[in-house]
Amino acid sequence: MRHPILNLFRHTLTYGLGDIVGRAVAVVLLPIYARLLTDVENGQIAIGFAIVGFCAVFYSLGLNQALIKYLSGSADTDPDRRRQRFSSAFWLLLVVASIVSGTIYLFAEQIARRILGGPEDADIVRMLATIVLLDTISEPVFSLCRAQQRSTRFAVTRLFQHTLQISLIAYLIAVDGWGVRAVFTGNVVSSSFALLAMVPVALPFLRLTFNTSLLRELLTFGVPFVPSAVSLLVISLSDRLLIEHFLGLQPLGVYSITFKVALPMLVVVRAFRSAWAPGLLSVDDPEQALHVCARVTTYYVGAASFAILMFIAFNRELVSLIAGANADTYLPGAHIVPIVTMSHFLHGFYVILTAGVFAEGRSRVLPLVVVAGAIVNLGINLMFIPVYGYVAAAWSTVAANGVMVLLLYVNTRRFYPVPFEFGRIGKAAFAAVLVSFSLNIDDPTLQGTFAKGLILLAYPIILSGWNFIEPGEWSSLRHYLRPHSISNGARG
Repeated sequence: MRHPILNLFRHTLTYGLGDIVGRAVAVVLLPIYARLLTDVENGQIAIGFAIVGFCAVFYSLGLNQALIKYLSGSADTDPDRRRQRFSSAFWLLLVVASIVSGTIYLFAEQIARRILGGPEDADIVRMLATIVLLDTISEPVFSLCRAQQRSTRFAVTRLFQHTLQISLIAYLIAVDGWGVRAVFTGNVVSSSFALLAMVPVALPFLRLTFNTSLLRELLTFGVPFVPSAVSLLVISLSDRLLIEHFLGLQPLGVYSITFKVALPMLVVVRAFRSAWAPGLLSVDDPEQALHVCARVTTYYVGAASFAILMFIAFNRELVSLIAGANADTYLPGAHIVPIVTMSHFLHGFYVILTAGVFAEGRSRVLPLVVVAGAIVNLGINLMFIPVYGYVAAAWSTVAANGVMVLLLYVNTRRFYPVPFEFGRIGKAAFAAVLVSFSLNIDDPTLQGTFAKGLILLAYPIILSGWNFIEPGEWSSLRHYLRPHSISNGARG
């Protein structure tokens, strides 16, 4: 059996393939949005998908997290009970999503008047309702893939889904000139494809059955995730609504484009999140799972700190590259890129700390933690966006994620005492701080960019000198990568 950390790393890379292409929708299309759409249209896109995000959480009822919990590893070895669990959750989600999306569809003109400026945008509202319906139905099947660690199927489906999405949106904007409607049309088509592609995965588990007892068990675990997920969305999406309210669609468009420049960091975190809970739950030895969690945290800090330094160094260059001739429109927002990257980094910490929640079934811990983060986020946004603009929104996500990490750590250490390697984590953090001060070079020339690249190399050199990766770990890694050690059931 492959070592748990390597197994987790492999699944993270595989999930990452699907999610990288998924996030490539935003990354690849970012230059098209910045160059061919106005900042106001980019603001409309941000508002639309903020609404999709909030609706999706309410539709899901936390059942996707519950399916991962109860269908992973040896949580339930009875095949019939597994089918009943999945089927009960699927049919409930189908009914709820159909009712709510149908209602939104009927009142599309009134909703468009309130959120998009006029009833002429009712077709966009109907497309948003369709997107959420399709995604709600397909997500339980993707959760089934994650629970069974079928990461290849997950990644390949996401790969084709998002390739289709990128191609269609790019064509409709660049060739046919559909403008903002191209974005939502592309999402409807790609979500339809994903649902159809996942039907073969669902069929072996789907039955015309509805077990209220098993469903109640799923809801008991899953529903506490709903306020947590809503609060996470408040942290990640409410800034769009408040920027539009206080500053207007034009600043929101600038914020939306520059915010997306930090997407590579979010890709890593999301890929890791997809693999984390199933990977950790597959480790049979609880003591070993604790040490896996600690070691993964150490490696995460070391790698993610380097990513933050890269965005500190090259944020203006990245914005200029993406926006092209419209760079002057978006460069005022370049300084939020490293701030947003720090927020994603802290969210990765939060994901790691949820290990105890999944391992011990303590989902009731999450609402209080995440609600506290949402309150901090909303408070900062309401108080400081009118004064300092969208930079306050960027810092509010950092503050909220920091509060959540602290509170979740304090709560989970009581029932899931991970032996974190604070000494090594401190080395990485201190080295990153030292290098970040040296990157404060305001030189847009090629020579300045080259100088910042050389300074970045100081970070791995410092960590090497401080023995961040210990010699024994390199030997262990080489040992577990050998085919004979994998086949012989090596464990760490």
